[in-house]
Amino acid sequence: MLLSICCNESWDNGSPAPGPGPKGRFPQLWSALGRHFSLPLNSSTAAMHRQSTITLSVLFVAASIIVTSKWRAAAFSFLLPARINYRRAAIKNCFHRETTLHPSRDGAGNEYDAILVSDGEVLGNIEVPIEPPRNTQQAELLKSQLYQLAASYDRGFSATPRARQEANNIIQKLASINPTNDASRGIDGGVDDRTDVPLRAIWRMIWTTALDVVSLGASPLAAPSAIYQVITDPPIAKNIIDFIPRAQSFFPSTIAPPSLLRAEVTTRASSRKGNTNRVGLVFEGVKLQPIELLGNKVDNLPPLSIDLTWPQNTFDQIAPYIPGIGSIAASNSKDDTDRPGYFDVEYLDDELLVIRQQAPGGVFALIKVDNFDP
Repeated sequence: MLLSICCNESWDNGSPAPGPGPKGRFPQLWSALGRHFSLPLNSSTAAMHRQSTITLSVLFVAASIIVTSKWRAAAFSFLLPARINYRRAAIKNCFHRETTLHPSRDGAGNEYDAILVSDGEVLGNIEVPIEPPRNTQQAELLKSQLYQLAASYDRGFSATPRARQEANNIIQKLASINPTNDASRGIDGGVDDRTDVPLRAIWRMIWTTALDVVSLGASPLAAPSAIYQVITDPPIAKNIIDFIPRAQSFFPSTIAPPSLLRAEVTTRASSRKGNTNRVGLVFEGVKLQPIELLGNKVDNLPPLSIDLTWPQNTFDQIAPYIPGIGSIAASNSKDDTDRPGYFDVEYLDDELLVIRQQAPGGVFALIKVDNFDP
């Protein structure tokens, strides 16, 4: 507003502006101040008020810039970068005043309170938005690509070699930015706090390259439906595979009434020394439970259970014929470092789990779900 006043070249009444001098340079300012204070600004009185008006203007500007320390911090806030890296503990603004970051008191997860410090004096708090980590953005893109592959190739059951290679490349990139470096923490059990067990959840498979699972899709009689890994009560981990009649996948329920058979493999998980992302497995049992038959619930029927805590040589003979186990070795006492049954966590966040079984197993990608109801 001051600029527009200073640039005007005429009086309010349209008469030409006077020559050099304060009144000639600031005519509208004098006129406005005169009207406000009811001061006549004719030629005989203007001169006596010019000096006082200039003094008043200088004092007004000085009062505007001499503010409290809190307002100075707010004035400096616009000089801070709009985005900062979340890993940095302090930044410098263009005045070289140190800015320390503290978690926001309002509980927001993406903001910090920045405290400007100058010569030991705390100037005040400002909120600084935190830029999402670059790895998070990359992970979201890679996960989206993996989800698209899983949907296009029926979780890997109908995947081509090229699609498997593409998925493997995506998983390798995810593994390089894995945010969890201690996935096996608390898997041995005895932990009350759920947050201390990163793997504790219900996981549903969306992609696999494991031959013993993929081969289930070739059965002419039954087709694999939902596949879960349930780790809700460590150290017990359950692998669940739901089977439906092959004809049921081709016809509506009015023609082929739904039937469902659930296979449940129970394992005991354990952490491994020297690798915080490796989980050892000891297989303890298999259970076959009919859930639905021709549209009728039959889950009250007794299941067919098989105890796998037999001598090791007996288990080795039947393991290749148990879906979801394949050639993974097991021990009924303790994890054997020479013949371990295990999987490695390639990637784990709050929605996606990628594991790689012991060779010649395969890769599983699973998403977190709320339940494993049929």
